[in-house]
Amino acid sequence: YRYIITCVESLMRLASRLAVGVAAMALSAPGAFAQQPPAEASAVEASESPDRDVVVVTGVGPIRTSDELIASTTVLDTNAVTERLAGGLGDTLAGLPGVASTSFGPGASRPIIRGLGAERVQVLSNGIGVIDASAASPDHAVTSDPLGAESIEILRGPASLAYGGGATGGVVNVIDGLIVEKLPEEAFSGAVYAALTSADEGKQVAGRVVGSAGNFVGVLNGSWMDAKSIDIPGFALSGAARADAIAGGADPADFANGTLPNSAVETKSLSGGLSWVGDGAFLGGAVRRAENRYGIVAEEEAFIDMEQTRYDVRGGLGLNGPISTVKASGSVVDYEHTEFEGPGEPGTRFTNEGWEARIEAGHAPIGLLEGSVGLQASKRDFAAIGDEALIGPTTTKATGLFVFETWDAGEWGLEGGLRFDDVDIDNIDFGSRSYEAWNASFGAHVHVGDHMFFGASIARTERAPTDLELFADGPHPATAQYEVGDDTLDVEQGINTEFSARWEDDAFNLSATVYRFDFDNFVYLEDTGAIFADPEGDLPIFQYVQAGANFTGFELQGDAQLGSALGIDWKADASADFVRAKLDAGGNLPLIPPLTVNAGIEGLFNGVTGRLEAQYAADQDDVAAFETPTDGYLTFDARVGFEVADGVRLMLEARNFTDEEVRVHSSPLKEIAPLTGRNFRVALRAEF
Repeated sequence: YRYIITCVESLMRLASRLAVGVAAMALSAPGAFAQQPPAEASAVEASESPDRDVVVVTGVGPIRTSDELIASTTVLDTNAVTERLAGGLGDTLAGLPGVASTSFGPGASRPIIRGLGAERVQVLSNGIGVIDASAASPDHAVTSDPLGAESIEILRGPASLAYGGGATGGVVNVIDGLIVEKLPEEAFSGAVYAALTSADEGKQVAGRVVGSAGNFVGVLNGSWMDAKSIDIPGFALSGAARADAIAGGADPADFANGTLPNSAVETKSLSGGLSWVGDGAFLGGAVRRAENRYGIVAEEEAFIDMEQTRYDVRGGLGLNGPISTVKASGSVVDYEHTEFEGPGEPGTRFTNEGWEARIEAGHAPIGLLEGSVGLQASKRDFAAIGDEALIGPTTTKATGLFVFETWDAGEWGLEGGLRFDDVDIDNIDFGSRSYEAWNASFGAHVHVGDHMFFGASIARTERAPTDLELFADGPHPATAQYEVGDDTLDVEQGINTEFSARWEDDAFNLSATVYRFDFDNFVYLEDTGAIFADPEGDLPIFQYVQAGANFTGFELQGDAQLGSALGIDWKADASADFVRAKLDAGGNLPLIPPLTVNAGIEGLFNGVTGRLEAQYAADQDDVAAFETPTDGYLTFDARVGFEVADGVRLMLEARNFTDEEVRVHSSPLKEIAPLTGRNFRVALRAEF
């Protein structure tokens, strides 16, 4: 695969230069327009069979089905989400093509897409930012609850045209369905999910009820999970970490073995929504309360107590005239969490209060041209108070204006857009900074016959630095670093080129994507070599710096219907992804996932489904100067599902049943916290 990625790097570098030149000429021509980054896409994961005609709601522009789109997106429905449930949002989605996780213990995990994470991956709730503290640090959990999701959409590649510079790497949109846009077919319906897990003595319960009367629809969601510290196969510390600890005078008898200390989690949420749905129009509001308490695995007795209250409103209207549709949404969020040093010992307190609003108007088709224009605005007040406060109170305001157009000629098409963002960041200690960011892209696709599709896109992305990148100055024991910002950082710029091909028919589907990000002024944390002396333990000082960087990778995925044998209908699927991230001046970027391969085979017999799957991760030897290599792994999972009654399904599952030690290179905790060992789950889902 190293030879393959070297070839891909060379081809993508050449293609990138050619595409930049072509795009420059195209954008300078009268009437030319740019393309939306992959806000919607081609490949769809579902719990039963892939549906290439699924509509992807995340993004901008006219609503289209997945087989009309250029780049790669995955859509998980409710069944697929419950099948994949594994702690937080990042761990639940990890293993999908191009998606990894920060895996900061069972309580906190955030998605990484194509090697990019944190401030470059937007996590949304119903198309609006989550407004929490998860991008600020990997030990802060995402407030979006996969257990209560109606569906989850994952957009790979830059979606900065749709959602601003914070979506340079991609978007994860958790859709809870609290505000409905169409009247349900039944006046009353609902679903209940319950599960038990062995490795953490875990208990999960979730429920959803939908009722309608006339034009009004009400939705009520609730979920609860309680899990103890997880079982692990062997020592919590890696072999290298144990050797260092012994050399420092530690007693091997004190090393945690068989259980990962301080990894218990308890979450609960309750939400409700009420909508009015008319002929070509809808309007609704929702409120959600979420609470989360979990151990900070990196610290012996520390834990986080988190809570968030969120208010949403959304509406849409279909019109006859030059403006064909108008959709608007907004959210107001009150978030806080306290990091306790131990029971009854509150430490640093983080708060994030803010709002975000978005309005988009689609115009009626002008010949083959169809598109929309929109406005997005947000404000958030972020503060950290306490001994481990990384940053003083900071207010971030952002306003974005975007336009997106498609030209669909049937067998071929063009699509594109332009976005401008104005960002102001005001810190109580360092004053204010203002940035302007432009995002533009251009792309084309062509259908060859009934089954073959080719697409290509180029996107120019710009991202304003975040508050922490500018103004951080404090210890961060959870990641064992002292972080220092740089208030002179400039706008991060990048060129993304992407080429995709796919074959789709009833029996066999295959898709392939190669991509390259070329960044100027890429912002990252660099080890300065200096040490911050602290009574609780010395910390290396890491500084936010900027440099040229590039990410080159590929994603492959396919599925096939294998026919019947022994009275069983068989199908198989597989995927592979790889990304190589380097600094232009030499050296590797940190926390980059290795080559990952997933494969599964599934059988269906008289309503009983069985699945066996394997996950392989290669060794990661391309590491940053301050990192250590990470061993690869091979794990196996098995699942059996039974239709025990009409609308009632029982699932029995064994994950990592060979009890493999798994350390994830993209996790800051890889030396002290492996993933869960052998784990059995029994789950029941009932729909009525």
